[in-house]
Amino acid sequence: MTALAEQKNISAALLDAEWDRMLCLLELAEAVRTGDTLDDAFSERFQAVSDEVETARTAGAWLGLVEAMPRDTLDELTRMDIDLLVLALAPVARPTLAPRIQSLQPQMAQPWAAVPLAQELLMVEGAADVALMFDRLHPTAPLVAAGLIKVEGTTPSQIIRPGPLLIKCLLGRDAELAPPPGATLSDRRGRWDQLILPRATLRHLQDFTDWVEHAKTLTRDWGAEPIHGPLGLFSGASGTGKTFAASVIAASLSEKTGERWSLYTLDLGRIMSKYVGETEANLNALLDALEGRNALLQIDEADGLLGKRGEVSDARDRYANLEVSHMLSRFERHVGPVILTTNLRSNVDAAFLRRFQMVVDFPAPDATARGQLWQVLLPPEAPKAERLDLVEIGSAVRLSGGSIQNAANYASVLAAAKGAPIDLPQIARAAWAELNKDSRQVRKNEIGFLQDYLEDRS
Repeated sequence: MTALAEQKNISAALLDAEWDRMLCLLELAEAVRTGDTLDDAFSERFQAVSDEVETARTAGAWLGLVEAMPRDTLDELTRMDIDLLVLALAPVARPTLAPRIQSLQPQMAQPWAAVPLAQELLMVEGAADVALMFDRLHPTAPLVAAGLIKVEGTTPSQIIRPGPLLIKCLLGRDAELAPPPGATLSDRRGRWDQLILPRATLRHLQDFTDWVEHAKTLTRDWGAEPIHGPLGLFSGASGTGKTFAASVIAASLSEKTGERWSLYTLDLGRIMSKYVGETEANLNALLDALEGRNALLQIDEADGLLGKRGEVSDARDRYANLEVSHMLSRFERHVGPVILTTNLRSNVDAAFLRRFQMVVDFPAPDATARGQLWQVLLPPEAPKAERLDLVEIGSAVRLSGGSIQNAANYASVLAAAKGAPIDLPQIARAAWAELNKDSRQVRKNEIGFLQDYLEDRS
């Protein structure tokens, strides 16, 4: 266990006293509202819990915040700051506290404490203390500026809720459990040895993985400014491995970090809209829901999202350009890995390319790579004929990686149905079927020597 992980476990245990104290404060507020009298046992329990809180804070209960802010800023946090953090985080840390918070403010439709309730629970009295509370909730205050707490709504019903970063740092879990709106969880996982690509492409993919893994090191330990992204563009023809590469990166991150990394895929049609403003709203909701998660977002066929801006001749052109500009700035602000794929890089607006931390080209496989793909994609335990030379098959038929995957599956099904090993006739038939998906006249010599094993079919 790393020193940081050990510190986070210690902090989590010490924070239990904070939630117990918040429960006491809620009980006290409930008694005031109902007119009930609390017995002496409550007073003794409240005092004991308060003493535990002081001891825990001195012992470093909140040191987990070092992942989110420089150590010198953390040392400057006030008692008011910590109390506000507890109030914001309590409904997530102890979900049973959420309905009790909401019951104390029935005018609110959510369980986050509004500013009036915060004043009541934290026993903020007098003009000076109220001014101090508002000062620590100002947009430039350390906790708000760092995104640890968020103040939303309008006066006097502004609410205080935890940012995803706060939940991740102190509770060690994602802020949300459900998939982001419009995205689908992918359960596919791959390994580096299954990714048949040129060495330069593999090196770029590993660099992208390292960027995600070590981004916190730069900000937490090296004093760098907050690093957004990384935002990657995977460019290449269909079937060259762009989507599979994302699954390899997600699996690699899970293995390297010891934490679960999710891969979400998005069909661009689910966020693009013909109605003015809806595309931007959908994208904002998607990226907001990803904030603070150990999650990789992949957007396939992103040409429409990243299209070039053109000359303005009418209102629609003006709006289209504004839409693309919004995408630029929104992706640039997002903290977390996003991969967009395109079949043609020339379709992408040049302004977008400058904002990608990494652009990775996926070339079509050469003869050697095709042979390796056949080796990887045929079922490893399937019986194979001794004469099956996969290197020779790779040289004979020019297929992309995705097409080889289809052909390998098809040939395997044919062999299984026949109760025989995978042999050249099954490979020939599967490769021929894959080539004939194109809307053109395919000649038999396009499968090389395999044409000798192709059955004549009308």
